Amino acid sequence: MAAVAVLLASCSSTVVGSASPGGPPDLQAALSVPVPGLRPVDPPPPPWQLCTTAPGSRAPRLDPALGEPVAPGHASEGTTLYVHAWATSVPMVAEAILDQAAMEAPDCVSAPPSVDAGPVARTVDDWTGSGWIGVAIRSEVPGPDPAVSETRLVRSGEVVVLVVAAGREPDLQVVDDHLVAVAERLG
Repeated sequence: MAAVAVLLASCSSTVVGSASPGGPPDLQAALSVPVPGLRPVDPPPPPWQLCTTAPGSRAPRLDPALGEPVAPGHASEGTTLYVHAWATSVPMVAEAILDQAAMEAPDCVSAPPSVDAGPVARTVDDWTGSGWIGVAIRSEVPGPDPAVSETRLVRSGEVVVLVVAAGREPDLQVVDDHLVAVAERLG
């Protein structure tokens, strides 16, 4: 455990600008992918807690050692997509961060239904695609105008990405499309 703490403490801060050969990835360039149908917006700060849980249950958190992210946001009427990304010092650090979140994420389903939104179904699943591996936390509010929100925490190499999206089911395909485009830019 002490080795993980030392590795987490060695995380790099926000990566901006050109990466030197063999240096950290250029997250600003990788995340500057245009999102069809959505306009750029300023994202809120990253949620350091990935979900709410029932009292007495541990809520999965992002490790504060990650520092400040590179973070673009995109929105349209009814759909939001916020992406937060960090470059850790080595892939093993990114893996340790994801392993911890994946271990705690099942507690996300313990949250009581929201009184304001009505009954909410929440699922937690492992997720992989386009070179990313991680966990997806999905909340669905049924009804005549169903709403879906998804928090996806994934990693590839030394990069950790948190995607927070909300909208209608078909509109959230943008999450997968965006992660594919970012993975292509990261190479």
